[in-house]
Amino acid sequence: MNKEREKIIIDCDPGTDDALAIILALHSDKIDLKAVCSVTGNGALDTTTKNGLNILALCGRKDIPLYRGSAVALDQKQPATVSAFGDDGLGGYADTILSDKKEEEQNAVDFLVEYINSHPKEITLFAIGPCTNVAKAIRKSPEFAKNIKKLVIMGGAKYTGNMSPVAEYNFWADPQAAHEVLQAGIEDVTMIGLDVTNKIALNCEMREILRLLDTDLSRFIYNITKEGLDDNWKARRKAVSPMHDVLTVAYFIDPSIVEIKPAFIDVVTDGIAKGQSIVDINGHWNNNICNAKYVATVDVNKFYNLFFKEIFNEGINC
Repeated sequence: MNKEREKIIIDCDPGTDDALAIILALHSDKIDLKAVCSVTGNGALDTTTKNGLNILALCGRKDIPLYRGSAVALDQKQPATVSAFGDDGLGGYADTILSDKKEEEQNAVDFLVEYINSHPKEITLFAIGPCTNVAKAIRKSPEFAKNIKKLVIMGGAKYTGNMSPVAEYNFWADPQAAHEVLQAGIEDVTMIGLDVTNKIALNCEMREILRLLDTDLSRFIYNITKEGLDDNWKARRKAVSPMHDVLTVAYFIDPSIVEIKPAFIDVVTDGIAKGQSIVDINGHWNNNICNAKYVATVDVNKFYNLFFKEIFNEGINC
């Protein structure tokens, strides 16, 4: 008898790495993706919403609803959007997907509150863009936080940032939202930050495998990862393309690919360290109280084997 698939919602800002997370979720027989919510991040809200709709269409899942979320952060300012994946968020390849799929009329925050409160402890929520939608849902409904089964966040870092020496983009874009989400008392929270997501960046060998597979989807992933590869080479002389968000879904499919440590995690909301995540392993500085799980390391080979097996049913030697 097959085990029932885990019900999830992905709140995201597509974006190449968000697109990869959605694609991996849609190809896993362990996951039942109920909806996608958009937020400003890798592009303005119109861009991230359109990209989310197109990714669902590309994967033949126009039946999955997408809800438009927040255009601005909690402070009512639009965060600076990143440009690592091209002006369209998908490395210049967004318009290669032709779809007439439309977003839902209901907004993302109202949808999250209504759906999760009517399915208490059934839904795992992925927050892989700025946390604005989730924070607004928490503010809107006192019951919302306790009704989430699990929350998996791509954001933050214990050691380094990509928007400042200490701040990762998703937390930096709306630090107040990240702070409120982490302090909301959600029972099961996992934070996956740059410390580990940088390690699974798509290298040239793995990217070449995508080209060799020569399917519509592998070619699309190959193309949308080119901009990130080019940017990393120009800026750092590293021939890798970022894949941050996809690790959240890979971890959910197979938790054994990472090492987890309990921690008390909070976010600096303003000042020179705006967006910095404070990761206190074992709650050492907080009376041994922890509010989240911190992903400390990742088995890169196991990740890549999972990625190619789940999406393309191809085993690889790495």
